[in-house]
Amino acid sequence: MKSIGLNGYPSKSLFVVTFMILSLTFSIMILGVYLSSIHQGYSCKTWPLCPNGFNFPPEEYFYEHFHRFLGLILALSLFSFTAYSIIKVRNRNLSIKLSIASTLLVSQIIIGWAVIATKLQPIVVASHLSTGIALFGILIVTLISLHHSMKS
Repeated sequence: MKSIGLNGYPSKSLFVVTFMILSLTFSIMILGVYLSSIHQGYSCKTWPLCPNGFNFPPEEYFYEHFHRFLGLILALSLFSFTAYSIIKVRNRNLSIKLSIASTLLVSQIIIGWAVIATKLQPIVVASHLSTGIALFGILIVTLISLHHSMKS
């Protein structure tokens, strides 16, 4: 029997999509930390694309290019899911949490630009990391609340 939760929509499907977005966010965060640890956070000095645009990047830009590419996939996924939750699911709690996550992601993208524009100023890099952690946190809260709605 299907778990019907938020306004007749299967809670399990919403849970799975949220989990996938959370997993993608975590992957991007790990890749960002790896970039910093190998001192390649500023290897690609143009934003948002590396010098060769959408083509496969040269080896020296690979990780940073991949980090940005995953960020684009995350943005498309999260913004689409947020719009879907507002328009179709119409659950106020879910919509608010996903709207907060989307706002944090927009902030994260802007701060990511600032990281490059300021040539890795420590306060900007720290803001980029802390905003990513806040985004991860709100997605965990969203996932937990969806889990609770599946149980009831």
